[in-house]
Parts: sequence; structure tokens; C-alpha cells
Amino acid sequence: MKPKEKTFCRLMTVCADPVKAARQAGYQHPEAAAFELLEKEEVVGEIRRLCGNMRSIYENTAVCGLYRLALGGVTDVLALLYRDDMSEKELSALDLSNVSEIKKTDKGLEIRFCDRIKAVSALIEVLGTDMHKSEGKGLLDAILLSAEALGKRNGMSNDEL
Repeated sequence: MKPKEKTFCRLMTVCADPVKAARQAGYQHPEAAAFELLEKEEVVGEIRRLCGNMRSIYENTAVCGLYRLALGGVTDVLALLYRDDMSEKELSALDLSNVSEIKKTDKGLEIRFCDRIKAVSALIEVLGTDMHKSEGKGLLDAILLSAEALGKRNGMSNDEL
């Protein structure tokens, strides 16, 4: 595959517009080039591969975000509440990802957190669907099966495990 074709494929994953991707990849006649490129199996295959990778990256990023909402700490929020002398650099370094709202009132700061229960539920839903998609079983199932196998080898019943 030519470098310009590879660039076209990468741009297609971002903008999903063949003419725009061809134009940005440097083709002189982007309308004609776009349709010619999309007729090549190699180009279409590369776009599919890149899109699959992007989807995986976005899914993993979403899971990490849900994890931070559900289980994120409050240390930085406490620093915000109790330290009046924070520099702009220190403020920008705070992790406030699980904060949904901050208001300054007469009594001080009012801070609302994201709903952790909803975040945990969403996380379980996302991870649960991923586990059902995979052929293998989860870590817990693997540990339980290993314990059962060890118990049988040592002459123990499942109730004794």
C-alpha cells in the first residue's frame, strides 16, 4: 500500500468522509480518488482494521473513565476544600474527574460528586457484556475452577473448599 493510501485510511477513521480524507491526504482530484480508493480491497481492509483498533481504544478509555467515576478518590477534592493557598499549577493538577459540580456559596464551596452507584452499574454492564462476548471465562471463574481441581486432587469435596 502506498503512503498516500495509508494516510487516506487513517484519515477515514477520523472523519468518515472519503472526499475530505482524500483531499487531506493530498490527492489532486479527491472526489475521483475517494471512489477509486474505496474500490480497492486492500484499502477497505485497512480502514476496517484501523476502525477496529479505534473502537477498542475508545471502549477501553470508556471503561477507565467509568472506573474513575465509580471508584475515584476524594483526596484532591479535600485539598481543594481545605487549602486556600493553591497555585494555578497545583489546581490544574488536581484530579476532579468524579466531581459533577462545584459552586462557591456564602458558606464556602459546595461540591457534588457523580453518582457512584450509576457508574458502578454502568461499569458492570459494560464489563458484563464484554465477558459474555469472550470465549473464555472471567478471572473469578478461573480461580474457582483451579480451586476445585486442586481440591479434587487432594481428595476434598466442593463443600470443603
